[in-house]
Amino acid sequence: MKTKHYILIAFAALLLFFQGSCKKDDTRPFYLSCKINGEKWEALKYESLLSNKHVLAARAYYDPDSAWLQIGGSRSVKTPSQPDSYMRGGMTINIIDFDGEGSYNLKEHPRGGVGISVLLKSWAWMEIVYAVPFPASEYPAFTTDEYTGVCTITRFDTNNQIIEGEFHFDALHWDQDVVANVTAGKFRLDYEIKEIGN
Repeated sequence: MKTKHYILIAFAALLLFFQGSCKKDDTRPFYLSCKINGEKWEALKYESLLSNKHVLAARAYYDPDSAWLQIGGSRSVKTPSQPDSYMRGGMTINIIDFDGEGSYNLKEHPRGGVGISVLLKSWAWMEIVYAVPFPASEYPAFTTDEYTGVCTITRFDTNNQIIEGEFHFDALHWDQDVVANVTAGKFRLDYEIKEIGN
């Protein structure tokens, strides 16, 4: 009788061990990165003055009432190898009619600002500081109906509020008539439920 009892306890312990080891690890770090015209760009990690913890300058927001998902990040530092190049600026991806995991086309930015046109299409926006071939200044660029892209949500965890995905797009600098090519985009972020666009 004792032998059966020990076997049952050992079986239960093994079951708990394997069940725990099969769970996804949600302690992996958050990130947002891509390549812009072949050069690596990633959201800034900085030390918070309030908490002395490292914080990622990237965030995702989800508005379930309007089915709007917004993913964005910024970087405003210089590096020794590229003191005035692609290392500064911000990027935002807006997905309208968000419906969970899947691929979303990024198209025309609603130039008129927040309004009825926002509800029609998903888009990407970026403002990156270039030194070459322009004078160092900020140049906004947007996806259009001609210069498009795709954002694929590979994980939308509503229990832990974590979102993961990949993206690529071309964005037109209206003022300079130059296209920025964004490739190898990937992210893993926590998201906040929040009203967007009002």
